[in-house]
Amino acid sequence: MLLERLKRLLGPTSLAILVSCAFWFLLLELYIFAFSRAGIALKDYLQPPYKERVTDFDVGTRNQTWDNLSIAEQMYQKVRIHCLLHLTNNHERRKAKHVLKTWGARCNRMHISKASDAAKAYRRIASIQYLDLDWLLHVHVDSYVIMENVRYKLASYAPDQLIYFSAFHAAYPYAHVSLRDTTDYIFSRGALQQLLLEHECLPSHFDACLAKIEQGPNEQLFPFQVPAEVLPFTMRSDFWIWPYVYRTVYTEQDFTSNMEMPITFPYASANQLHVIEYLLYHLRPYGHINGMPALPPDSVVQLPALSANDTVARQLYKQVRILCVLLTYPHNYEKVVKSIRQTWGRHCNKLIVFSSRKQKSTAGVATVALNVTEGYDYLWGKAKAAFKHVYKHHLDEADWFFKADDDTYAIIDNMRHMLHTHQPDEPVYFGCKFKPYVDQGYMSGGAGYVLSREAVRRLVEHGLNSGRCNENQMGTEDFEMGLCLSKCNVSAGDSRDSDGRHRFLPLTLEAMIIPGGLAKDCWLYDFAYYKFKQGLECCSTYATTIHYVVYYQMYMFEYLLYKMHPYGIIMGHEPPTQNASITDAHNGI
Repeated sequence: MLLERLKRLLGPTSLAILVSCAFWFLLLELYIFAFSRAGIALKDYLQPPYKERVTDFDVGTRNQTWDNLSIAEQMYQKVRIHCLLHLTNNHERRKAKHVLKTWGARCNRMHISKASDAAKAYRRIASIQYLDLDWLLHVHVDSYVIMENVRYKLASYAPDQLIYFSAFHAAYPYAHVSLRDTTDYIFSRGALQQLLLEHECLPSHFDACLAKIEQGPNEQLFPFQVPAEVLPFTMRSDFWIWPYVYRTVYTEQDFTSNMEMPITFPYASANQLHVIEYLLYHLRPYGHINGMPALPPDSVVQLPALSANDTVARQLYKQVRILCVLLTYPHNYEKVVKSIRQTWGRHCNKLIVFSSRKQKSTAGVATVALNVTEGYDYLWGKAKAAFKHVYKHHLDEADWFFKADDDTYAIIDNMRHMLHTHQPDEPVYFGCKFKPYVDQGYMSGGAGYVLSREAVRRLVEHGLNSGRCNENQMGTEDFEMGLCLSKCNVSAGDSRDSDGRHRFLPLTLEAMIIPGGLAKDCWLYDFAYYKFKQGLECCSTYATTIHYVVYYQMYMFEYLLYKMHPYGIIMGHEPPTQNASITDAHNGI
């Protein structure tokens, strides 16, 4: 009926053209959707569960010259742990290579078994290495193990004691690792001997024999078996974080309260093994020397507790005042702002959140509703309004002004370290420098950028209020900001460290660290002002920002940087330069 009316109204030719245009428009929309984030996620959701694709790559090596490793080295000698990877297929064999390049290198000895069952590997290890081991750690290739924390846990047990520890990890379709149930074990030398003495134990009556041996507490191994319905599909790319997030969401505990000295991160992909390695052993918050709990009196090593020392960080907090300008969307506000306030935002001297709608107040956060149009295409208008507000109301409250998006994680202590050799009256700003279209370059918006007080003054007085810069609301925010600051004679500084490693990271850690993680035609190669290295040399020890960080990841980053450190590794830091008013605290012990 409707079609007949349209024919009479438009005529057959016009109707045919209209239908054809509608068809091609719909086809174009479907094509665009297919390559959008939502389209890719939908395709991933609909297809059958699949394993990660493990490739062969080398991230290289790197040492932290300011860390004190003496206690970790002492524990390595006193608590001897042999590690066993029992490999059953080619997927696990490929992934084992990455285990050997990461946490596996900290085992006293690593054993690779391709036998039909683990029992044969146990017998071989015991017959050849019995006097050389105190403990046997048998884990699946999907687990990342913090070996220093294993030694801390085992130091208070005698190797000849009949005891074992275990943790079951259920398979989940969208974890995208090995897609099978796994169990990680730690056996004392005595427990291993007991299992091997009873010949029927391995492998046919394994569980029955274990029941005769004392089982130690397993919380630090993070056993995980929950209904699949509670696991959000959106976390599939970072499933290694989920056991920790689950405990926080479904128990009334703080995110860090149940994670003292964790031993394993189950469900880690091959790429994530290297990302965790960087977070634990190479990324440092400047000015923080971590403490360390004492070992129990009956431990194999007697070590007193060490207090944390953040003297340098506290001095820089007073001397390099940073006001953080956070741009967010109304629909993100509730979940994102709380996460940022509890993580990196707490290190700012002041945090102001800008949105286009009045929001419920959050403790410790100043929230401003801007009279601007919301949307990605209007970020330039939002950034202009935010800096005008800061100029009018807060210019004298800080020395530096850091603009971030709500998917940026920032390490403000490292930003202060970078900035303390500069003065707030310098017309300069820093970030991840891009090169197209602006002669001096401009800073990536996603990685965030930080302006001196003088740069903010010039931006508003000589740029935004003078008509010299784009007066429209629409515009590419980072490009327009860079062009405007260039017209105001504000220099685009070089934020790399003394080794040429980048501090402001415009992509995820995985994309930055893993060689081959970026497509050969990736836009970053054309945009980057300075060449990016891949592997562990990509990113500074004192990196300041990481882009594309989801709000729940921020808690984990904060925890690994400020709360939990591999036992026996005391973080140091390079001494402050060109600022005699900062007193350097001792590095290490």
